[in-house]
Amino acid sequence: MDFFTLDALAREWNARLAGALITEAWTQSPRELSLGLSTNGAETTLRVICDPALTLVFRTDGAARQRRNTADVLDGIGGRRVERVRTAERDRHLFLDLDDGGRLQIVLFGSRPNVFWVDAEGVVRAAFLDEDDHVGQPAPAPRPAPVVDTAEAFAERWRSNRKTVEQAVAGAVPLFTRDLAAAAVRRAGLEPNTSPEAADLGALFEAVEAYRSALAEPEPAVYWRGPVAEAFALVPRADVPEGWREERFDTVDAALGVWAKRSLAQRAYTAEYGPLEKALAVASGRRQRSAEAMLEELAQPSRADRYETWGHLLMASAVGQGPGRESVRLDDIIGGEGEVEIPLDPARSAVENAERYYDKARRTRKARASAERRWAEVDAEAERAADLLARVRATESLADLRALREAEGAAIDALIGPRADDGPAEPFRRVSLPGGYEALIGKHARGNAHLTTRVASPHDLWLHARGVAGSHVVVKRPGRSTEVPAEAVAAAARLAAWFSTARTQTVVPVTVTERKYVRPIKGGPPGLVRVDREDVLDVEPAGP
Repeated sequence: MDFFTLDALAREWNARLAGALITEAWTQSPRELSLGLSTNGAETTLRVICDPALTLVFRTDGAARQRRNTADVLDGIGGRRVERVRTAERDRHLFLDLDDGGRLQIVLFGSRPNVFWVDAEGVVRAAFLDEDDHVGQPAPAPRPAPVVDTAEAFAERWRSNRKTVEQAVAGAVPLFTRDLAAAAVRRAGLEPNTSPEAADLGALFEAVEAYRSALAEPEPAVYWRGPVAEAFALVPRADVPEGWREERFDTVDAALGVWAKRSLAQRAYTAEYGPLEKALAVASGRRQRSAEAMLEELAQPSRADRYETWGHLLMASAVGQGPGRESVRLDDIIGGEGEVEIPLDPARSAVENAERYYDKARRTRKARASAERRWAEVDAEAERAADLLARVRATESLADLRALREAEGAAIDALIGPRADDGPAEPFRRVSLPGGYEALIGKHARGNAHLTTRVASPHDLWLHARGVAGSHVVVKRPGRSTEVPAEAVAAAARLAAWFSTARTQTVVPVTVTERKYVRPIKGGPPGLVRVDREDVLDVEPAGP
């Protein structure tokens, strides 16, 4: 989120949320924090997405906590009141000042966006993510961007060696994102990809100032292409692409709420659509190529007729002919094509060679019939894969895609396998657990070692089937004081039992401990560890 949008949102929220009571804070999916608020009996929820690929904060009406698959965070924050909502001076920090002198500090930029509960002395009391790294430390300090409000300051920061004028403007005006810079450039009558050397700095600065003034008086809009929310703008765009529809809103809060929810839905859709579309495209192409190759082979003359003819010719001239010959030339009295040379097995007589060719003719005909049946099956599979691929590509929403998977799950799994879209990059698999948690499960010995020593943090939960070979299982904890729900721990234990050599047992004891009590054995093979402290759960193995 850019500073101008965040600042406009803070002004609206300050008027709306000052005096609101914080009722609870929870998470229901990785990197998403929800804050429940109550104002004069009206419930509202602030949602913060702390993902570097999509940082967002927005509000929804009502109490949005689900009954299942959620976990409390920022323990103890409930019962405090919001006195003011504001942004840091020229920086992307959103503050909810509290009645006890503390604050909630939402950092929405960089590679590690986060939410901090900060006490009156400026010390972090709790953090949503990576709590161990922040509790007891000073809160992150805002860093005001340089003021660029004169033509001279603009010219001083201008770099004409940038590739495009858009990049040069974004560098010269620190609070401008690339999108904001592109909009300002267009207001100056230039295309964003124009060379910086062609720009009139005076006219460009005037356009930047005019755009900055417009941003201070928002007229928010969301731009749609069909059901897809393509863009959010704090002020209407001057360059609406053909086929896009503009929807204007009275408040930034309303526009951002629509944009954020649609963006999250589209993100979830893309995450499921991409791997599925790719897997079906590969399956369709592979089966189509196989069907074409098989059909080309079937188009060749059958060798069965030739083998049978050779058998007849050998039988007709076989009187007294014993073994010892590697071939024989005979008149083709059946096909009438002159002499033919017939390969022989020197260990067999002419009659035995004839019987061998009769047998080969029978087996060749049988193999051809089988090949024809197999071609029909592969060709049908190719058609099914092509049809499913077209139907997946025709979906426009996560609901469409999931409805298709629900209806055609067996057919899709038959073509691409039930876990074809899990993703091959990590040496561990991911499985969702109750409460919004996730189990990370090592795929092999080196995957176990990587998961335990490089992925897991000291206070994450670590599980392993006790006394047998199996996968390491890690449950990430948002902070060291966060209690993972018992049902999530039990589900992770069942997975640890399943991904072990004790899978066939009725009940399997599973070690549960914090990662800090697990130590790799020096000089041992990858994944071999020693556990210094443990609890044991007896569970029935259960797969994902």
